[in-house]
Amino acid sequence: MPTTVIWVLVALAVVAIAAYILIMIMRKGNENRIHKLEEEKEKLLDLPIQDEIDAVKKMHLVGQSQNIYREWNQKWIDLSSNSFADLEKHLFDAEELNNHFHFLNARTEIDACEKQLDLMKDDAGNIRGAISELAAQEQRNSTKIQESLDLYEGLRNEISENAEAYGTTIGEIEKQLNNIEEEFTNFVTLNSTGDPIEAAEVLENAEEHTIALGNITKRIPEIVKTIDEEFPRKISELNEGYDKFEELEYKLPATLDFKQEISNIQDRMKSSTEFAERFELDRAESEIKLINDDINELYEVFESEYAASRLVEQNAGSIKSYIDHTRDNNKNLLLEIDHVSQSYVLTGNEMGQVRAYQAQIEQASNDAEELLEDIAENTEANSVFNSRLKAIQGLLEEIEDNQLKINDSLSRLKVSEKDAQVKADAFDIELRTIKRYVEKLNLPGLPKEYLDLFYMATSRVESLFKELNKVRVNVDTVNHLLDISNEDMNVLEDATDKLTDDANLAEQLIQYSNRYKTTDGEVAKAFNRAVQVFDNEWDYGKAREDISTALEQAEPGAVDRISNFYFNNKEVPDYKGIRR
Repeated sequence: MPTTVIWVLVALAVVAIAAYILIMIMRKGNENRIHKLEEEKEKLLDLPIQDEIDAVKKMHLVGQSQNIYREWNQKWIDLSSNSFADLEKHLFDAEELNNHFHFLNARTEIDACEKQLDLMKDDAGNIRGAISELAAQEQRNSTKIQESLDLYEGLRNEISENAEAYGTTIGEIEKQLNNIEEEFTNFVTLNSTGDPIEAAEVLENAEEHTIALGNITKRIPEIVKTIDEEFPRKISELNEGYDKFEELEYKLPATLDFKQEISNIQDRMKSSTEFAERFELDRAESEIKLINDDINELYEVFESEYAASRLVEQNAGSIKSYIDHTRDNNKNLLLEIDHVSQSYVLTGNEMGQVRAYQAQIEQASNDAEELLEDIAENTEANSVFNSRLKAIQGLLEEIEDNQLKINDSLSRLKVSEKDAQVKADAFDIELRTIKRYVEKLNLPGLPKEYLDLFYMATSRVESLFKELNKVRVNVDTVNHLLDISNEDMNVLEDATDKLTDDANLAEQLIQYSNRYKTTDGEVAKAFNRAVQVFDNEWDYGKAREDISTALEQAEPGAVDRISNFYFNNKEVPDYKGIRR
């Protein structure tokens, strides 16, 4: 037999063996999955679902609970009768296909069985959960009923023991208690006849209503106490106050109708009570707040009127003397203005102001006369009298303050004049001192700019003396000239300091540079130029600058050394400190 044929036969044999092995593996795999599905199906069948359903059935459920039970019982019937049978058929088909080597079709059938079994497991779990919930609900109802009844009984006992605290709302409270009691009775009926689901809803409603009523009854006693006790007490106090005012013949403000206000308050109290009886507690409390505000306003009126009566009694008698005092002050001030105006120019219209005060004082006097007549006749409330009295007093106080200010300004005129005279004398002394000081410098001449400053300061001081020597001195003008003169003297002092320093230093630097005249041509030129500027142009600052530049080139540091020595040893000029 040829070798090629042998190899072909061997290859075919290998392929056949491999195919056989693959077929066996696929078949075994499918058999294992089918076997596992059979086991899981049996486990599902072994669950005590029917026993659990039968146990709940013995509870003799009715109503909503009965409907729920029937729904889930029917689902179990469908599952146990139809779904298991259908799953069994598909498992048989898968097994047949696998046995006849239709492995791929068998695998598809097995996949479908696995999905169907998962759905059946979910349905079984849901059925067991729902059936268990029905049984558990009855147990919860039995546990919770005692807690709810204890809550209800506690509330009823609390209300019964404190019935007076609830006033006229007790009728509605009792009605609500009876409604809650009916809900508990309905719960017991439903729970005992086998409807725990609906019974639980009724019980929950009963408990919510109990809690809600408890919250309401906590707020009611304070409302009832306010309406039935606090407000009547305050109204009684207000009526007593009104009677007392009538006895003292005190009047209330014309805008206040006391009797009507009390009537309005009582009407609102009735409305508050009605709101409380209907359990509209927010509206009742809002109304109570408004009532309280109205009552407090009445208290404030009485307190204000009583305080005003005391003030009127204290101040009405002194108002005329206050007017007389202010009038006398005004007359004296007019005389003082007339006297002062003979020596000073008055620029503040003091005479016009004081005459205007006189007219205001007379008007205040007329107002006071009218007020005192009205007080004697008791024509208005004391608060009105007090306001009118305070207006007159306020006007008089303002006039008196202004009188004092004018009087103070008149008194300061003489002081200001003397102070200005002292300063003017100091200016004159300083001018003469500066003149002597500059003359002692023995300078060849004085720069025009400096002379202008000196003559301007002298002219300003002379103007100041002329103003001070007038028959009627204008203090405002004097003070203005003082300020200008003081500034001029400051400028003149600074100019004198600079003139002195420039001249002395220029002279010293020129003398020092003389040693370089024969050896340094630049210094020689600067020396001649500085001497020319110093002697003929009298520009001492420029002379100092010119010689300093050349000398610094010839001998660095010499200028600073000479300048420092000069300033360190310079004496304080005698014109310094005269005005200090």
